[in-house]
Amino acid sequence: MKKLLLFLVLISSLALACPVLAQPGPGSGRGMGGRGFLLYNPQTVTTLKGTVEKVEEVSMGHRGWMVREMFLKTANKSIMVFLGPSSYLDQQNFAVKTGDSVEVTGSQVTLENLPTIIAKDVTVNGKTWKLRDDQGVPFWRGTGPGGGRGGGPAK
Repeated sequence: MKKLLLFLVLISSLALACPVLAQPGPGSGRGMGGRGFLLYNPQTVTTLKGTVEKVEEVSMGHRGWMVREMFLKTANKSIMVFLGPSSYLDQQNFAVKTGDSVEVTGSQVTLENLPTIIAKDVTVNGKTWKLRDDQGVPFWRGTGPGGGRGGGPAK
């Protein structure tokens, strides 16, 4: 699981540093191999409802960034949901705990043969939290760990 998250953070960091990597290259689709890499793919956006099985914070990189993920149990599967930096989520007063019923909208990807959602919007207890724009650009982009350009509960 740590390898998966390290991979996710590495690729996300590259996408943040080089916005062109966040857009599909000619014929790229998902995956690596000279044609670009697209982690968040607007074409794979889906919405799932379920119950939170577990919430984790994981240290990433040599700077000790903490990122938060949750595991969502839907009617027919369990799936990891990558949320974002813990410091940003805390600043937005984002709170989710085991047992909460949630609705997640985000890009469905497969990482290390595991189904994963990179969350764009998460609704918890009637509040919708915007974590990324429609292209998957995180609202904390460009401001370092914990910063951001918006997000929080939708009105």
